Amino acid sequence: MNKAGVPTFRVKVSSRGQVVIPKLLREAYGIKEGQEVLMIPVENGILVKALPIRGGKLRGLLADLDVDIKECENILAEARRSLFRVGL
Repeated sequence: MNKAGVPTFRVKVSSRGQVVIPKLLREAYGIKEGQEVLMIPVENGILVKALPIRGGKLRGLLADLDVDIKECENILAEARRSLFRVGL
């Protein structure tokens, strides 16, 4: 646990670049085998976000989410800046 009392998890990256999301986190966020997650570069690391399962349809994936378009644009802009800083 960190100083705030929140559990932290240390995982290894395989030779193929794979990581295992700990069971406690998969269960807490409802992540199922084969489900996709978003990996978003942020200033301090990588944010992993579970995507909702939509019966195999990808079209309109964000339509039902309560998202702030401006906030999304700001996050994407920061991610792009981060990618250029690390030379990816």
